[in-house]
Amino acid sequence: MHIEFLEIGGKENLRSYWQRYMSKALLLVFVVDSSDPELFAVVNKHLHELLALHPYLPLMVLANKQDLPGSCSITDLHDALSLSEAGDRRLFLIGTHVRKGALELSSGVQDARNLIFQMVSDGR
Repeated sequence: MHIEFLEIGGKENLRSYWQRYMSKALLLVFVVDSSDPELFAVVNKHLHELLALHPYLPLMVLANKQDLPGSCSITDLHDALSLSEAGDRRLFLIGTHVRKGALELSSGVQDARNLIFQMVSDGR
């Protein structure tokens, strides 16, 4: 199996590229810095704009930086991003963290990877 991932950052100057690639996507993996709640309102707005344009695209939200003190819990992030309003789609919210130089992936990253492989191989 061959899977291509395209990572486009969330900075304002990069957001215009999002729509260019969304029509070919099998899954939207949206990474959120769970240690920066000041950005949640902006993240919520842009995420729901994408979801409105692609109402059936499965969504995986990765709540990154779960290892940092004061990070938002998965439940609080679900509420902050209004994920209950994400429509009729497959939805996954997974807590992750990535450490530079780590030899092994965190369990959340492993779970996300495995789920992505499963979804792509199932053709969903």
